[in-house]
Formats: sequence, structure tokens, C-alpha cells
Amino acid sequence: MKAVEQVVLANSPERAEHILILDLPGLFEAAKASAKQVSIWCDDVRDRAHVPADHLLKSLDAASLAGIDLVWMRLPRALGALDEYSELLSHVISEGGAVVAAGRNKDLNRSMNKTLERHFGQVSASLGLGKARALLACAPLRSSITWPRHKTVEAAGHEIDLWWHGATFAAGRIDAGTKLMIDHLDQVPTSQDTYLDLGCGSGILTALLARVNPQSQVFGVDASWAAVDAARRTLSSPAPAANADNHTNANTQALHAADLSAFTDNSLDVIVCNPPFHQGSAKESAPTIAMFNEAARALKPGGQFFCVYNSHLPWKARLSSIVGPTTLIAQNRSYTLVRATKEAALGN
Repeated sequence: MKAVEQVVLANSPERAEHILILDLPGLFEAAKASAKQVSIWCDDVRDRAHVPADHLLKSLDAASLAGIDLVWMRLPRALGALDEYSELLSHVISEGGAVVAAGRNKDLNRSMNKTLERHFGQVSASLGLGKARALLACAPLRSSITWPRHKTVEAAGHEIDLWWHGATFAAGRIDAGTKLMIDHLDQVPTSQDTYLDLGCGSGILTALLARVNPQSQVFGVDASWAAVDAARRTLSSPAPAANADNHTNANTQALHAADLSAFTDNSLDVIVCNPPFHQGSAKESAPTIAMFNEAARALKPGGQFFCVYNSHLPWKARLSSIVGPTTLIAQNRSYTLVRATKEAALGN
């Protein structure tokens, strides 16, 4: 058992009526032994594969959390995600309920305590166990629900009602990598049959592709539920501007998935990609290589893969070998944008 899981159990009551597990799927068996009812929520679709489907919540809202009296939570590194979780939990948890939120010592900071204190009257830190520690919260302040959030942003001449959750990548901002892609969106061919935004986040690139290509099918894919739900809201929101040309087309869809298994071989014309190249805190290259291979499989012969990545990473050469000839479109000290074109031989 990992240190984060151990410290949660070491700081929890022996029994509870209804335990909610947040982003700690490895504690399912322990929860079953401690509570009459167990509910699980995992933002990352890859974590959901490790727990029984009949215990997974379909949504994270007040109705689905009725009767919760103990929460076991992995502390999210994004304070916005912790604020959103804490806000909701303080709204629904039973009066005598408790939250045990744990993380690795190197990832903890005082801002996490302050975030919890906005929603709970009593917050304290546990003793360390291994390389982990827990924050303990009780006495809910019954916060009002303010998440998810949205605002109007301007990108490539379009006004978009951008939505985000606390755990959504970039959280309401147009990050520097996405901006580099947007600044060179005119390099992406128009009027193709199918487009995919791989690692879509809040859906800003998905929405732009749909605006520019109103007759095309446009998909977004992300492993994070917080991203996919935000993207769906972004894509379904009416454009703030009254201009009839400034709208998102109806042929858009955001999928909660960690791969491209929903797409057949040689089925996509264009893929754009600006994801974080890691899962959680892990920064291994294998998931990135797997993603490139999936893109190569799903692209039609002659299809194009536009990828933004940190400039110090060696992905241009790898894309050339996996997808096809790769050219540099733009580069600055922080980010690089390239285009890889799938060779016809790879699709045969």
C-alpha cells in the first residue's frame, strides 16, 4: 500500500456509514471493510478502470453525495481543484462528517490548509507517515456552489464562452502552448471531414476548429473528467457575440478517454494536440510515444498532426519516425509547434 493510502487509513475512524473516495481508487477494499456504502469518484479515466463500475458515481453533485459522512481524498496539486472539491463536500457532508485528504510531503503547502479553511471550521495536519501527510477537515461551513466557472475570451477573432473546473488544465486561461497554436491556426487546413483536439482541456481549440469548419465533424478527447465536462459546456454555450458566423457547429463531441480507441484506423484528417505530457506527477516518455502511435494509426494517409510541446523535449524526431515527415512551424524559448504528415505507406 502506498504512503498516501496508509496515511489516510491511519487518520480515519474505524467505521462510517457512507465513504466517498476521491481520486484514491486503491482504497476501495479498505472502504468496503469500513462502511455500509462506498462511492468512488476519479477524475482520470485511467483510474476508473481499477474500481468496480457499480461503485463509480456518474456525476459529482449534491444529489449523488447524499449521506456521505467520511471522505478519503488525494490532495489535488491544483488549488482550484481542492477548492471545488472542498466547496462541494462542505455543502453535502453530514454534520459530524470528516474529510481526510492526503498527499506526498513534497506536494503539500500551506495554501492547501487555507483553501480547506474556507469551507470547514476545523482543519489540522496529521503526523507524517512515510513520505506523506494528511489534512483533516470537519465542521462544514455549508459553502454555496460556485463551480464550474466561465468567462468570455477572445481567440483568433472569435469570442468564446470558456468553461472550466478547478482541475481543468489552464483553469480559465489560454496557456502559452495553446496560444502558440492559436497564433498559427491558419496553418491548419480547413474544410476537412474530421478534426480531433487531443488533450482538449476546456475545449478552446476544439471550439475554434468548429467555428472555422462549420460543416466538419470536430472531436475533443481528454483523460480528465474536469476537462471533458468543461469542454462540453464550452462547446454547447451560445457565442457571446450576435454575429451569425461566430458560432460553434453542431457536429462537435467531447469524449472522456485516455486513448483514441473510439476512432478507427485512417479515420481522421487533422489532429491538434497540446496536452500535458504526463499523468499526475509522472513524467515518463512511454505515454507520449503511445499517444503518437495512436495518432499515426487514426490519421488518414496524408493527414496532419499539429503538436505543441516544451521546446527542450525531443519530439520532432520521434514524430518523424512514428507519424511521418515533420516540419517546424513556430518556436520560442518555451514551446515548439510542429506539423507531422502521415505518409501514405503507413496507412496501407
